[in-house]
Amino acid sequence: MTDKKSLPVENTVVQKLAERDAELALINSVQLALASRLDVQSIYNLVGDKIRDIFDSQVVMISTYDPQDETIEHRYAIERGEHIIAPGRYPIRGFRTQIVQTKQPVLVNQNVPELAARLGQPTIPGTITPKSWLGVPMMVGDQVTGILSLQHVDRENAFDESHVRLLQTLAASMSVALENARLWEQEELYRKALEREFEIGREIQASFLPESLPQPDGWEIAAFLKSAREVSGDFYDVFELTEGQIGLVIADVCDKGLGAALFMTLFRSLIRAVSNIDFFTNVEYAGKLSMEMRLKNAMSLTNNYVVKTHGNTSMFCSIFFGILDPPTGKLTYVNGGHPPPRVIDHRGIKQILQVTGPAVGFAPGSEYSVSEVELNKGDILFAHTDGLPDTINSIGKSFSDTDLIPLLVGTEQLSVMLEKILDQIADYSTSVKQIDDITMLAVRRMKT
Repeated sequence: MTDKKSLPVENTVVQKLAERDAELALINSVQLALASRLDVQSIYNLVGDKIRDIFDSQVVMISTYDPQDETIEHRYAIERGEHIIAPGRYPIRGFRTQIVQTKQPVLVNQNVPELAARLGQPTIPGTITPKSWLGVPMMVGDQVTGILSLQHVDRENAFDESHVRLLQTLAASMSVALENARLWEQEELYRKALEREFEIGREIQASFLPESLPQPDGWEIAAFLKSAREVSGDFYDVFELTEGQIGLVIADVCDKGLGAALFMTLFRSLIRAVSNIDFFTNVEYAGKLSMEMRLKNAMSLTNNYVVKTHGNTSMFCSIFFGILDPPTGKLTYVNGGHPPPRVIDHRGIKQILQVTGPAVGFAPGSEYSVSEVELNKGDILFAHTDGLPDTINSIGKSFSDTDLIPLLVGTEQLSVMLEKILDQIADYSTSVKQIDDITMLAVRRMKT
């Protein structure tokens, strides 16, 4: 037979277990909701609304704390169902100061106005004076980052230790979610700023490439650059020299990314400026600068300058630099460590323009020999950077640039031919990320 005296005890235990289960269910629901939200204000609203629903209190406030100037900002505040948030930061006072100093909850169930006044917390005229006050710290590590507080305005002893425990648990869950959200927002802001910086870099770098390419009578010139990253270390240049000659440059700075892009601008500017020095300086030279002299001056000066002033960076650049004389079809060139361009006629590869010196910026005092080739009517000069043969397919096999030769033996415009080459590369490397910049330069002497 059951002892009737034990029933109240059993009922109390059952009631406490039920309350604990309810608390755990509530905490679990809040944590699940927090896990799906990264927006900071949404987290404040979510937890604030939950607290308003489950606690018997007329005022719910979630305030952030700034230890630098010892101020608080109310990010969520409800009084009798009405939002009462006043924007701005306020000096921390009273019970909240005690919470920050002790990093412990503060529970005041009686004589709230007197105790608040003793702690320097002013009473704001026109506001409701609470009879019970409960606040707990929101923590990140050992630092108080905010305060979660409840107020009951109708009766004393409205809160007990179970309320303290539950509010602490909610504050802990919210603190973790807020820190994650803060880090995410910080990372997002940094990412957007970085994207903008790279966008500016792309715009600046694009300005170093020619807006349009010279097209001498009887000639067709086309070029294309496809970056593997936000900015490129490859570049091409086509520019007019004195007496109708055309400078042709294709180059590839070692490494990838922003560093290579910065050096790309240096190499490109030096090559163009030195090769065209009589134009930029308006100096009348005693004799005409030969194509050979322009080439050697540009390559040697650029090489020695980069080695002397930036040798500690170990940055160098493979450069093919040719000067075309349109009336005769003679191409005088220097190949500084660049993949050899090809001269192609209707039968295929006619001539390969081999390396005539080391990469520019690699070693001091490097010497560059000059070579010549004649482009006849119908011939195409095709040059590219090593990003083209470095393209791989899904099984890791490298692309063979010799497969492109048939595409260049035709009558289509060079720009169309280059687009077909890009399409072929894209088909070959489907589902494989581009690992290197791809740049192509093509020059054709027309048949008529």
